Amino acid sequence: MPIDLDPLEPAPAGFDACASCAYRTTGTPAICFACAVAGDGAPDGPTCAVCGRAVEVGGACANTVCGFDDRWFSRLYTVSGDADEMWRAIYRFKYGEERDLAEVLGRILVGFLEDNRGELAGYDLITTGAIYVGPRAHRLWDYLQVIVEAARREGPGWPFAPGLIAKSGPTGRFLGISAQERRAIAEGELRAALSVPEPERVAGRRVLVFDDVYSEGFSLREMARALLGAGAVEVAGLVLARRKGG
Repeated sequence: MPIDLDPLEPAPAGFDACASCAYRTTGTPAICFACAVAGDGAPDGPTCAVCGRAVEVGGACANTVCGFDDRWFSRLYTVSGDADEMWRAIYRFKYGEERDLAEVLGRILVGFLEDNRGELAGYDLITTGAIYVGPRAHRLWDYLQVIVEAARREGPGWPFAPGLIAKSGPTGRFLGISAQERRAIAEGELRAALSVPEPERVAGRRVLVFDDVYSEGFSLREMARALLGAGAVEVAGLVLARRKGG
């Protein structure tokens, strides 16, 4: 999957400049993924064994849930180490009018899967994090499913299965509140709202849950809990970026 971007003519515009890139509509996972992670390097020093975030020697991860004994998900995979740049693209896609960025983000997702095939091919299903899009929804479209559908077109060999986790209604928003408040929402109203409508599809399976951003881990924890309760044997997370407050 890795590709040398230097010989390409024209050269990719750079991940933060996707809007002006010649490959925005004609790219491949190899091109878009390589562009998105260009310059990403492994953190110096020790990292969290769960999410890969850099930690102080002998210190705990700043992501609260990584330290829980009842975390329920095994680990987190992150596509891009440049959280700020990735978040700008996600923000334009989710909150702006650049919905065709789903194609770029889908290619980036497939590129990451291919680049880590030796490890990620062991998962049986790749589903989406639960988003409520009913009449009381904060947002009326499932942006994660749109990305995964784009990824499925680019990587049909991967076991994409969006929508395995359902959310029955809106829940409190996590932006701008403390970790304790987030945990209360997650263990209360979010937990009550989540379900796995077809448990036979996940029973005995290893499941990757795709989301845009990993902030603290409380939402992924609850989705992993629901999937394990439905019979999954392992649940891990897969996100485009790690970002506090995302």
